[in-house]
Amino acid sequence: MTSVFSRLFKQDFSDLKAAGASWEKMSKDMHDAFDSHRMKVTGPLHASWEGEDAENALRFMEDIETRIQITQTESMAIAKVLETTLQRMEQAQRDLRAEVKDAEAQHFRIEDDGTVRLPKAWETPQKDESDETRHERQVMDAQLQDYQVRINRILDEALAASGEARKALSELNGEILDIKNKQMAAESAGDVDKVMDRLGVKEPQIPDNSKDAAEWWKGLDPDQQRQYTTLYPDLIGTTDGLPSDVRDEANRLRLEQELNRQQKREIGVLSAVEGSDERRHNLEVLKAELDKRDGAPEDKRLYLLNHDSGGDGKVVIAMGNPDTADNVAVQVPGTGTTMDSTNSQLNRIEKLQLSARGADSTADTAVVYWLGYDAPEVPVTEAWNTEVADDDRAEAGAQDLRDFTHGLRASHEGERANLTVLGHSYGSTTVGAAASGDGGLDADSIAVVGSPGMTVDRADQLNVAPGHVYVGQASDDNINLAQGLTLGGDPTDADWGGFRFNTDTSGHRGYWDDCSESLNNQGRIIAGRQPSAYRPWYMPPQ
Repeated sequence: MTSVFSRLFKQDFSDLKAAGASWEKMSKDMHDAFDSHRMKVTGPLHASWEGEDAENALRFMEDIETRIQITQTESMAIAKVLETTLQRMEQAQRDLRAEVKDAEAQHFRIEDDGTVRLPKAWETPQKDESDETRHERQVMDAQLQDYQVRINRILDEALAASGEARKALSELNGEILDIKNKQMAAESAGDVDKVMDRLGVKEPQIPDNSKDAAEWWKGLDPDQQRQYTTLYPDLIGTTDGLPSDVRDEANRLRLEQELNRQQKREIGVLSAVEGSDERRHNLEVLKAELDKRDGAPEDKRLYLLNHDSGGDGKVVIAMGNPDTADNVAVQVPGTGTTMDSTNSQLNRIEKLQLSARGADSTADTAVVYWLGYDAPEVPVTEAWNTEVADDDRAEAGAQDLRDFTHGLRASHEGERANLTVLGHSYGSTTVGAAASGDGGLDADSIAVVGSPGMTVDRADQLNVAPGHVYVGQASDDNINLAQGLTLGGDPTDADWGGFRFNTDTSGHRGYWDDCSESLNNQGRIIAGRQPSAYRPWYMPPQ
């Protein structure tokens, strides 16, 4: 006890603090190195290099990137262990010094080993002590025992904190980076979980409301923000209201970790669970689409704002930063959209972004692909099918879409953005369900194409300003077979109250054809411009 008491009482923790700062700097440096390599090396190569040599070289370089990312995570975990230990040891030191000061103020004496002694005047009992003196001695003995118990408890807590730190650091010993280890990303996530559990560190308590979540994040210092992003990517990546670049970083990390876990299941390192193959496929598709666009210019940069590998897959990706853009559009796709649709849907939002730029070249535009709901697997024109005959799936995704758009408002910087929510096919039904409920989407405009219905009877039930609900439909779009049945009123009816804009494309999926009026009008709406009005006499070319 001698050394423990003396060391704790006199200890200077500056070295421990400096070590923690060094490991945190290491994590930041690895983060910067990873981003730089991804955007300047592998990203451009993915977009321009093909063939067997390319695959082998990229596989090697991506392995290096993974190791950099693992070092980032493990270094941050070490920094967290040291930070937590420092806090506990400094608290123990403050408590110990306070107890000693209080005891000495009462004239108790504290030995170098932490033993509490009676004041000298009370050290030796007298044979002829009065009853009053004996009572005072009993009080003094009781006080001594109280001080001793408290001091011993403080020393025990300090020893426990030191022991827990030693065990936690043993989980982060660098063996994970062995060249033969192909499951390092998943193991790194597991290491973090074990270390935080061993230390009793609780995950951050993030407010449920996106506006409150945004304020919570702004209240953190940069070191805390980096720490939470690195150590808790599942939480940070899925929280609406946090900055898009932060969510992107967290979600790319959890994508790597989850993909690695599914790979471990495939080779039997982890037990297989139902849907493992499906999850791995969805994750591999998503990663491939992100990888080949990593070298894109800033205005085309992708931000992974959420993903779920289960079932057909869900994903939310922004092209351009919605937190800084003047115009923000959210595109909700329709039936048959799965993770395998990611490439075509990204091409679609790129066309919308270019179209909006054509409508207003002075404004910065970001477009979000929002597959945050379980889209029906069958064509919406099969209105008799139970998957699309009702609005169950639309209603199931409505709250998530509301949370997302309100989160965009909360994370946006500067002046309020012009926000447009677009829906295609059954995606428009989801937009309608979200816009008509619980205060709406806080959107400036809503635009739908090929809509079977938006769950409402009139446009004025969608919580946007009059004249800002836009409807487009090709004359030969068979969606008309499903309109006016079970998903609300027919949006193309004049009495429904929407502004029907002109379309010059054919069928249910032609609304994004290059150089078409259908596409140009959607771009105008996104840019806050008025689209050209519907011309009923116009027939698209055959």
